[in-house]
Amino acid sequence: MPPPPQTVYGSGPSAYTSHSGGRMPGGPPYEEPTASRVNKAGKIALGALAAGAVAYGVHEFVEQREEDEEKRRLAIAMARRQQEEAERARRENEARRRREEEEEKRREEHERRRREEDERHRLDAVYGQNAPSAYAPSAYAPSVYAPSVYGRQRADSASSHGSRGSDLGGFRPPAPFGRPPYSYDPADIRFVDPSRSSENSATPETYPELRQTPSDTVLKIGTVLALKHQATGRLLRSDRSHSTASGSNQQLVYASRRNPAEDDWWQVLPANQEVPVPGSIVSYGTQIRLRHINTGRHLHSHYGFTQGVNEVTAYGDQTLSDENDHWVVERWGDGGYSSTWKSTEAVVLRHYVSGMVLKSQDVMLRDDVQSVTCQGRGDEDDDKWRVVLSD
Repeated sequence: MPPPPQTVYGSGPSAYTSHSGGRMPGGPPYEEPTASRVNKAGKIALGALAAGAVAYGVHEFVEQREEDEEKRRLAIAMARRQQEEAERARRENEARRRREEEEEKRREEHERRRREEDERHRLDAVYGQNAPSAYAPSAYAPSVYAPSVYGRQRADSASSHGSRGSDLGGFRPPAPFGRPPYSYDPADIRFVDPSRSSENSATPETYPELRQTPSDTVLKIGTVLALKHQATGRLLRSDRSHSTASGSNQQLVYASRRNPAEDDWWQVLPANQEVPVPGSIVSYGTQIRLRHINTGRHLHSHYGFTQGVNEVTAYGDQTLSDENDHWVVERWGDGGYSSTWKSTEAVVLRHYVSGMVLKSQDVMLRDDVQSVTCQGRGDEDDDKWRVVLSD
């Protein structure tokens, strides 16, 4: 057989192969180099690995998101349960508090009714079946309050002649019953008589409030009044927001403002162990108590706590009162013993136990809080007080 023909491209197998590496028709099969086949296989493997990694990552992301969503749902459900439990506990506490308040109100109402009944029995025992009604002030007889020897100063021992001097050479208040004459010395400490307290007292715990107009000038048991300091024009006041800073920590009494407000009103009451008819006329020289309308505490004075003077506070309540709550009402200048107490006359309030008097001066403890003390004999302008009645 003759040899293959020569071509311009030469002879041999390459003459049957295209430039692109494909086998020419009729030519022998072409075998790809081993390195090329390995390279392609590596690329395929890498692609598969990358696809697998992507698929795994997507799977992990989805699972993590589902897990996070489940945790969020659980957290929301737990928070909702906690909120429901807290709300349930709040409702239960509120219901329990209401039950306790209702129970306390029932107890207070029961106690109030019991005390009213006891008070009515005591009034019946004192006045008989014709005891005055707390709701019928017009039924009170305008009799003169005639206290026992303990409840009044002896008029025959009070001198009203002569001129007044710094040593009280004119009017001299009588000595308290069964005790030495007054010394007006804060160091001369005098103790209260325990038998003249509210304990086992026949004195009614409350008296009806008598609201008098300025035209009715006669002061009575039960009268509601304000006391204006004549020298400064300020009114005797007390409230729960002010306490003494001296150590007794009792409710402060002070002078403030010049027009009566709700914290300026006081009620005239008899001394402990005295049982006057409500509405009885009060005479000068009589021991009285003044109960603060808003807080129910009594005008009170005691030794100690302040240097050189006796402290004035509001103390006790309807069921707690002692002899330090007793004050002798006197007409300024001569005492006026046995004369009718009138709102048109300046008065002195003398503390029965110590003999010293209610005093105020233009000394401010703080803003609009003027000092009130118990000191002196009652012969100074700072000792004068004027009665103010409700309009």
